[in-house]
Amino acid sequence: MSPDLRRAPRSYLFVPGDAPEKMAKAAAGAADAIILDLEDSVAPERKDAAVGTVRDFLAARGDGEGPGGGPLLFVRLNGTEPVRALAELAALPLAPLAGIVWPKLSAIAQLAPLAAALDAQEAREGVASGHVGIVGIVTETAASLLNGADLGKGHPRLTGYTWGMEDLSADLGRAPLPGRTDAQTVLATHAQVFCLLAATAAGITPIDAVDANFRDLAALEADTRRAAELGYRARMAIHPAQVAPIHAGLAPDAATLDWARRVLALAADNPGASAFKLDGRMVDRPHIKTAQAILSRFEAQ
Repeated sequence: MSPDLRRAPRSYLFVPGDAPEKMAKAAAGAADAIILDLEDSVAPERKDAAVGTVRDFLAARGDGEGPGGGPLLFVRLNGTEPVRALAELAALPLAPLAGIVWPKLSAIAQLAPLAAALDAQEAREGVASGHVGIVGIVTETAASLLNGADLGKGHPRLTGYTWGMEDLSADLGRAPLPGRTDAQTVLATHAQVFCLLAATAAGITPIDAVDANFRDLAALEADTRRAAELGYRARMAIHPAQVAPIHAGLAPDAATLDWARRVLALAADNPGASAFKLDGRMVDRPHIKTAQAILSRFEAQ
């Protein structure tokens, strides 16, 4: 698996941590990363057993990649119960893990106990320092949406931020359903833009939220393409069928690739120029940087 993909998968597929058959199927699928979930998708009475199931699955994966490469492995811990979450982490082998998903992140200081535990556990297991990253879910409470400047500072272990509506809606005391007004759309747009800006400020990957409707794949691809136009570089999924539309929606289209290639060609032909024209529009250094990033992502896919 390429270093670029290791840092920034395009797709993250949630899999219940108490469902070994689903975990095995996901590991053999097309997702760039899978998230073995110990939080919301596991019933309270099954959480302890799920830790053992995830531990065994990770141990069988060796370095975290299957034959010929495979999805990166993440685990979502029960972050709202810090004592439980740290006990869950201590039970897991770190070598196969690419990262931890930490829910309801509203302040960078919340990561200090997790980061310290990872430091100690990596040293104890002989794993390279910083091997395990963290993806934070940053819009699940009203408090997080009021703390953008702090979240934008980032953390050395953070690799991405994502967002979600269900827990935020619960925090606000509302049903997370489309209604007779555009209330759901207004709230979701705010959360989506907040996550994008916080991730960009922190220098990490913005990861778009899951779409609970796993049957309308055409709509998912179109919505993912819109998110990519905003600046998103990855997306969460809850069903294996969603992975292909996500990859298609995130891929640069032909017009974008053509624009990027022509920008870089003009830059190469005019090495001393700080700005030049393309299709009647000015192109300058920010456009060159954008073109380089687009082609770099395309070549890594």
